[in-house]
Amino acid sequence: MGKYNKGILGAFSGKVGTVIGSSWNGIDYMRSLPRPSSKAPSDAQLIHRAKFGLVNGFLGPVSSLVNIGYKSLATKKTGYNVAIAEMMSDAITGIYPDFEIDYTKIFFSKGSLTGVYGVLAASTTAGEIDITWADNSDSGTAKATDKAVVLIYNPAKSVFVYNLDNGALRSAATDTIILPAEFSGDEVQVWIGFMTPDKKTFSTSIHAGQIVVA
Repeated sequence: MGKYNKGILGAFSGKVGTVIGSSWNGIDYMRSLPRPSSKAPSDAQLIHRAKFGLVNGFLGPVSSLVNIGYKSLATKKTGYNVAIAEMMSDAITGIYPDFEIDYTKIFFSKGSLTGVYGVLAASTTAGEIDITWADNSDSGTAKATDKAVVLIYNPAKSVFVYNLDNGALRSAATDTIILPAEFSGDEVQVWIGFMTPDKKTFSTSIHAGQIVVA
């Protein structure tokens, strides 16, 4: 793919003849149309495609959250792409073609903000999850005004729930997540991290446990 300076025709987007024009981060590009290959994919290619499909299919519904959660690690690519590459390498178990996601190695954010510790997740009220943590507001880069971000995944229903806009303050040391009524009785995966109020800086999220919703 080659970068080009705008000539008399200017920049363009889409297919024109044998080339495709596009733009990313304000830079215009042209690339040739891909040529169909008659070669069968190698084992390595099949494994890569299977891993990519699994991780992308899993994280796709929360791509907007992962994109900003990984933004500080992204250089000339999106935060989501950084996360996909990382988790293809670290968060898949099994042998091809029987790959599975290792939920304990999934992250929705990574960053310089001081993280969370002393986390406990429990469900004692129908359709709710209570999460508590140690208030470490004066530790490292942590502030009392940092906001909790909780991500919950229901494998049985392939549904995510998260609270990017209304998380509790770090100093509160507790948050309650209201889930869809149909989650009751299901086993869910829980993750938690923190972000600054402007959503520009995140902590590295952690897997807070696997629990059954009351």
